Amino acid sequence: MRPIKDVRIFFALWPDDEVRLRIAENLKLLKLDSNKSRPVTNPNLHMTLHFVGNTSFVEMNCLDRQARLTRAESFELTLDYSGYFKKPQVLWFGSHTTPEALHDLQGKLGQHLKTCAYTPESRLYSPHVTVARKIFVAPDTVSLQPISWRVNHFVLVNSISIPAGVRYEVVESYPLE
Repeated sequence: MRPIKDVRIFFALWPDDEVRLRIAENLKLLKLDSNKSRPVTNPNLHMTLHFVGNTSFVEMNCLDRQARLTRAESFELTLDYSGYFKKPQVLWFGSHTTPEALHDLQGKLGQHLKTCAYTPESRLYSPHVTVARKIFVAPDTVSLQPISWRVNHFVLVNSISIPAGVRYEVVESYPLE
């Protein structure tokens, strides 16, 4: 019998309020069609490390234990350009220079999570913060005001369906060294 799937979860970098504000300010520079596009709400802004998806509480507890074992260094991340993924129709912000410490964290976490029968994605990790959805045409490129983000922890997030879409709730936070 297949186990009950109690929650929909992922691991992510979770920006502080100042970084969220700066992301929102930069998003305004893009002048998106407000009738069609759906900006990501400030409380939902994040950078996914590993998307787990639907899982049981038992599996989530295993993943949490493994995340606690993940040791990685804190780092500085600068969001300084925007991009567009055509198929999912999303606009995102990323970094021209991704710190090696980010790739190290993502890789180490993935290795630990494998203990819980989680299989990390096989495609190359593409760090980004999704800032808007339902973008049917790639927006003009606009230079962003660089957003400096001191990353000193990562989080486990529960994705909760609500009438207006989803609400993300931090379940646990894990410090970086």
